[in-house]
Amino acid sequence: MAAPPEITINNLEGTWRMSKTLSDNMDPALELQGMPWILRKAVSFATITGQLSQTRDEKGITVIEVVQTATGGIKGENEIYRLDGSETTLGSGMFGVQKIRSRWLDISGTENANEAGRPVNIAGKPTNPWLLEGWLREGDPDSPGHINALVVNEKAGWTSEQVWGFADIEGSRRRVTKFLVSKGSETAKILTVYDWLGKK
Repeated sequence: MAAPPEITINNLEGTWRMSKTLSDNMDPALELQGMPWILRKAVSFATITGQLSQTRDEKGITVIEVVQTATGGIKGENEIYRLDGSETTLGSGMFGVQKIRSRWLDISGTENANEAGRPVNIAGKPTNPWLLEGWLREGDPDSPGHINALVVNEKAGWTSEQVWGFADIEGSRRRVTKFLVSKGSETAKILTVYDWLGKK
């Protein structure tokens, strides 16, 4: 189901289900992340649902918590994103120990650009152009319209850069996350599309 107009990057709270028909196959990314074949197969059959809460702490920092559930015997993952660029550590049974940094992202302005005017990611490196393409630009033009996250697993040697936002997918406004998973010289680009299930 398409996202209603009142649901924006500043108000993601609610229940979202990853669309199997509209999302890319996640297997190339999961393989780079070291997930065994049998578990990747189980993930491909699972229905993954996320309950998102979006609040502000006492310092005014936006905090997004994602509580995931999955069918097929797959254990859900809980994730916390603090949109101030600070680092949090997450222990995951599926992905191991991960370090997460996240922030607001202005993909069309100069706030997140280097001296040459090229957008940079949260680690200060040039952002892959694919991550910046195909988005709807919504809301206040003077406010960042997207979220950028960087997940690092030092032990396994992979990174996952993400951009969150809304895009037109087959004529419907959908919440989308783009993942660029890298390990050594290998990369996998994954677009995930979410169905809005409501404020449950």
